[in-house]
Amino acid sequence: MSAGGSLEDRFKAGFRRHAAGVTIVVGETPDGPVGATVSSVASVSADPPLLSFSLARTGTAGARLVGSTDLSVFVLGAGQADLATAYADRRAERFTAEQGWRRGPNGLVLPGAVATFRGRPAHVIPAGSSWLVLLVVEDVELGTSAPPLVHHDRAYWTPAPVPETRAQRPLRVVEG
Repeated sequence: MSAGGSLEDRFKAGFRRHAAGVTIVVGETPDGPVGATVSSVASVSADPPLLSFSLARTGTAGARLVGSTDLSVFVLGAGQADLATAYADRRAERFTAEQGWRRGPNGLVLPGAVATFRGRPAHVIPAGSSWLVLLVVEDVELGTSAPPLVHHDRAYWTPAPVPETRAQRPLRVVEG
């Protein structure tokens, strides 16, 4: 069943119903770091470690990120919605001391991130109005064990556990 509106509008509305984890993707450039909020990160392979994400081709942050040779993907925790909002707004100030950024031996560090994936782009593919980036992960830093930050229907959320269902209960092996 199709609702009214163009295919593009329905496509966007459909994905607003899809909950996704929230990250900030950061690249180092000669002009300093560049970053953007990204909720399209996906695991591609554990051997070798690869992840993918997409970036809009319309903004300057995306163009600068796909031109970076080193990228870091910071997975945000529940208390970091303000950061996600700032890095989604091209006018917002970024990489400030108040946001908690500091320089570490392997690049920028964001205290409070639940994980950080560092690597280099293997492929950047133009895909419609976006770029699809395949990142070869060279390092993973595990951060806090905070609940994840999730984006759903233009808002940030923190998921709660679903009450145990029959499908989640361990199976009991009956012999005989």
